[in-house]
Amino acid sequence: MNIKKTIAIITTLLASAAVAFAIMVAGLPHAKALNTSGIEAEPAPLHLTAIGDSLTHGVGDTTKQGGYVPLIAQDINVETDCKVTTSNYGKTGDTAMQIKHRLDKSPKIQKDLSRANIITVTAGGNDLMHVLQSNLLSIKTKDVNKGITKFQKHLTSLIEDIRQQNPNAPIYVFGIYNPFYVYFKNIPKMQDSVKRWNSSTQKTLAGMNNTYYVDIDSVLSKGDGTDKAKGSTTNSLIFGKDHFHPNNAGYVQMTAQLWDVMRSSKEKWEK
Repeated sequence: MNIKKTIAIITTLLASAAVAFAIMVAGLPHAKALNTSGIEAEPAPLHLTAIGDSLTHGVGDTTKQGGYVPLIAQDINVETDCKVTTSNYGKTGDTAMQIKHRLDKSPKIQKDLSRANIITVTAGGNDLMHVLQSNLLSIKTKDVNKGITKFQKHLTSLIEDIRQQNPNAPIYVFGIYNPFYVYFKNIPKMQDSVKRWNSSTQKTLAGMNNTYYVDIDSVLSKGDGTDKAKGSTTNSLIFGKDHFHPNNAGYVQMTAQLWDVMRSSKEKWEK
């Protein structure tokens, strides 16, 4: 083999190796540049938009700061060091469809939903109360079943409208609870109605992408355990002035339930 041919073969092999190496390197993940300043970069800020009924509004919160909303923002900040801003669009008395109508008519709500990293929703309590308001002491299963079916359609429509504004942020939807459990223990149909209502909500949300159910029935309906021990006929987690909404301690319990679910889906909202 002459020298020219040998050189040509070696040159070709080296060129092929160089191309292969370049392709391999391009496919590897790029390492982050080393931070040599000695100053830790601050986590990106997060925005939480809360929409819903009186539980989002914060009725029963004597600090008048908005119930669970500032509490969950504080939990996120402590855990992640992220600065958290919030928008609270809770309105007392709203049903799921009324919440949807407010969203559809308000550019401000739409804007805050679109920029949110985290979205929370409270709905359903007023929907159930509308079903039971005329027959609380003689609950009819067929009426509750109709109410459940209607609410699931309205909740689905509400979530769809939220997704039109923000297709990516995780949505955390609270279930409902039974504020009358302690006062009307002899009406098991009330608690059964709440459980079936929540079960249907869980099934509805399970069919939606990046949407999570937050249970509060298990921590609010029966109080914190001290009530039963003392033989009390009141619920220490319910606001004493209306015997319906959570009090400060109740909102702490709501927040803890929300935070448990948020931690399990942290990769969905943490930047």
